[in-house]
Amino acid sequence: MSTNGESARKWLEENKGKIQEPRILQIKDNLLKKLQQSEEQETDTSEEYEGLLEALEVMESWLIENTVPEVVQNDLPPLDASPLVQDAAGEAPILSKEEKQQRFQALLESSKG
Repeated sequence: MSTNGESARKWLEENKGKIQEPRILQIKDNLLKKLQQSEEQETDTSEEYEGLLEALEVMESWLIENTVPEVVQNDLPPLDASPLVQDAAGEAPILSKEEKQQRFQALLESSKG
């Protein structure tokens, strides 16, 4: 049986839930070796070569979709768990339109000063 994208997809589907990243990396490396060998020996048929490339693409896609990049703890800033508001004195007052305008005007005047 030749290796191609179809067989790679079928294998991934049949082994769903049992597959782990190291195994996919191993398969990907094996596909790369086969591609290199066929290039070196110049015995590759274009159909076989295309099939290997297709299978390699399927495996790489699986890796991209199913692996989480490792995050190094040292690269992350320390977690700040402090409250967002320090002096929450209850709910905001409900102001009339006139009161809102007066407060806004007062803020404008104090900022110009």
